[in-house]
Amino acid sequence: MPYQSVLDDLPTFEWNSQESVSYEVAIEAICFAVAALTAAIDDAEQRGDEQRVGELVEIRKRCPVERDQLRSTDHAVVAEVTRRYRDLSDRLQVGRD
Repeated sequence: MPYQSVLDDLPTFEWNSQESVSYEVAIEAICFAVAALTAAIDDAEQRGDEQRVGELVEIRKRCPVERDQLRSTDHAVVAEVTRRYRDLSDRLQVGRD
């Protein structure tokens, strides 16, 4: 039986460089937000603020869902996700959120 790669049945995608970079930046923005959320959750737990912990955990749960739904060809969504998650990270890191 001839060797078959697990990649043989995957569809090919036509990405241009701008789409690829924008998509990766959006994914990175989500990852930074997850890190900031994790730190904020830890801070809220140390303060005993269970309501805040719950709010932040719910936001963090949405991150992988949104990441998995992101499509490089949906330029408006990629830009919006990047902006929104960068803003969230910034707010969490300076304690404004």
